Amino acid sequence: MNFTSLGFLVFITVFTAAFMALARTRLFTPLLLASSYIFYGFWDYRFCTLLALTTLIDFYCGLRIADAPNRATARLFMQLSLGTNLGVLFFFKYFNFFVDSAHIALSSLGIDIGERTLSIILPVGISFYTFQNLSYALDLYLGHLDKPERSLLRYATFASFFPQLVAGPIVRARDLLPQIQNGPKHDVPFAFRFAGLEKLIWGYFLKLGLADNAAAVVDARFAQPEFFNALNHVIGLICFSLQIYGDFAGYSLIAIGLSQMFGYTLCENFNRPYFARGMRDFWRRWHISLSTWFRDYVYIPMGGGRSGWLRIRNMTIVMLVSGLWHGANWTFVLWGAMHAALMAAEDGARWLAARSPIRLTGIPLAAGRLLTIGLVFLLVTLTWLPFRANDLHTVWTILGIIGDGDFSLPRGMQQMSYLVRVVVFAGVVLMIDAMIELGANRRYAGVNVVARSMACSTLVLLLLLFGNFANRSFIYFQF
Repeated sequence: MNFTSLGFLVFITVFTAAFMALARTRLFTPLLLASSYIFYGFWDYRFCTLLALTTLIDFYCGLRIADAPNRATARLFMQLSLGTNLGVLFFFKYFNFFVDSAHIALSSLGIDIGERTLSIILPVGISFYTFQNLSYALDLYLGHLDKPERSLLRYATFASFFPQLVAGPIVRARDLLPQIQNGPKHDVPFAFRFAGLEKLIWGYFLKLGLADNAAAVVDARFAQPEFFNALNHVIGLICFSLQIYGDFAGYSLIAIGLSQMFGYTLCENFNRPYFARGMRDFWRRWHISLSTWFRDYVYIPMGGGRSGWLRIRNMTIVMLVSGLWHGANWTFVLWGAMHAALMAAEDGARWLAARSPIRLTGIPLAAGRLLTIGLVFLLVTLTWLPFRANDLHTVWTILGIIGDGDFSLPRGMQQMSYLVRVVVFAGVVLMIDAMIELGANRRYAGVNVVARSMACSTLVLLLLLFGNFANRSFIYFQF
C-alpha cells in the first residue's frame, strides 16, 4: 500500500479511529498486527505467508539462543536464523541474477547450459524486514539484547510494524520491541505528536513535491538516452540526486512521523546528506539505519579499521555487499565499487592533509568547506548514474554523451514545466536544510504552535499547487 495512494488514506483513517478506541486496551497489539498484515498484503496476499514464516523461524531461534545451555548451541540457532533469512533473500532476489551471470560467463567460454531462470516475484521490502529480523537474532547472540521476546504476538508485531515495514528505517529490536511490549505512549505531550505531524508533512513535501516532479525529468532521459545531449544528461543526473533524496528521505520521514503521532519513536534515517563534507560523512548521513547495520554486523566483526589496508579492504567488501543489497544487477555492484574507491581516495587525501603545513582558518576555511560540500555532491551525483541505469550499456551510453561535451541549450527544453517545479521545491528544501544545518531547528522548536502550523500550511499549499500526484511508487519498494 503506497503512502501516497487513496487506499492508504482510507486505511490510516480507519486505523486512527481504531487506535483512539483501543489504544489503552489489550486489543491494541492484535489490532496493530492485523493492520500491518493488511497493509503489507495489499500488494500481494502471498507476501504475508513469507513474512509470517520468517517471523516464526526468528521467534523460535531467538528463544533457543536465549535458553541455550552453552555457546555452541546458541551459535547453531543464530546460524539457523542467519541461514534462513539470507537463504530466503538470496532465492527471491538473487537466484536469477547469479544464474544469468553464470550463463553469460559459461557462454563466453563456449559452454551452453541453456536457460535456468525461474519466474519469481520479488516480495516488497524483503531486504528491509530480512535485515530487521536478522538484527534480533544477532543481538541476542552478541548480548546486545538482554532477553528474548516470549510473546509471538508482540514479536510478530515488531517484525511487521507497518509504518517502516517496506522501506525502513531498519529498526533494531532493542529499540522497537520495548515500545511494542509497553504499548503506545498515552501521556506524551501534544508537542511530541505535533512534531510527528510536521515530519509527516515534510516527508510528503519531499516525495510529492521534489521527488515526483524530478522523476518526470529523469525517466525521460534514461528511457531514451541517445535523444538527449550532455547538458540534458547532467540536468537529469542532478534531478535524480534530488529525486532519490526526496523519495527515500520522504518515505522515512512519513514512517517516522506516523509512528510518532501514534506514540512510537523510530530512529533517524537521514541527516541532510547533501551537506556532507566527505564520502564517509555522506554515509553517516544517508540511510543511517542501513549504514549502521553494516557497520555493526559486517564491518566491525571483520576487524573494522584497525589499520589502513584492513580498513580499505573491509570498507570495500561492505560497499560491494551494500550495492548488492540494493539490487540484483551489476550496476549496483559498480555503484558500491565507486563509493568504495571514493572513500579510499578520501582516506589518502586526509592522510596527506594531516601532514601538510598549511592550516586554513576564518573565511578560507569556510570557503573550503563550501567547496568540499559541492564537490561531494557532484561525486555522489555521478555515482547515482549506475544506480539509476537499467544496465551497464545505459551507463556507458550516457557517459559517452556527456564526454562528447555538447552543452548547448536545445530549443524547447524537454519537461520544462517539471524542471521549473523541481527548482522551486529544491530551493525550499535547500533553504530549510541549510537553516537546520546552521542550528535553526533548535530555535524553531521554541516557536509557538500557531506559527509552526502556519509554516506547515504554507508547505501544504505549495504542495497542492505544484506537487505531482501521479501516485508514483517509492524507489526503495523494489529493494
